[in-house]
Amino acid sequence: MGKRPLLPEEFRAEARTAFAFLVDGEGFCPAEDIDGGLRYRRADLTVRVWFLGGAESEVLTRLIPVAPDGTRGTGAWLDDLYAAAECGPSRDVPVFAATRRAVVRRVHQHADALRRLLPRLPRQPVAP
Repeated sequence: MGKRPLLPEEFRAEARTAFAFLVDGEGFCPAEDIDGGLRYRRADLTVRVWFLGGAESEVLTRLIPVAPDGTRGTGAWLDDLYAAAECGPSRDVPVFAATRRAVVRRVHQHADALRRLLPRLPRQPVAP
């Protein structure tokens, strides 16, 4: 019998699939591995998705605006932006994930929330 992959590896594989729409239709570069997760970049926006394991495991997504001169803003958490843009309540983007099944579910909830949110975000002009 093969050894079951570690949860962080499963998270990354699931997140690459769930967030593929960023690359396929939203103009983002393919995912880059970062400590604890993945990063997607396009000229005006960076999306970071993390799995933080431990006693209270979490799946977190942060959006960071990028100005035309390349300056990055501080960004905001997906659940906060989702609620502020009136996509729905922040509870639609839960973060706690105590089991493997919950991690997979959270990844898809975050991807679905981001898919709803992106059309409502203003796009920054790209420097020539």
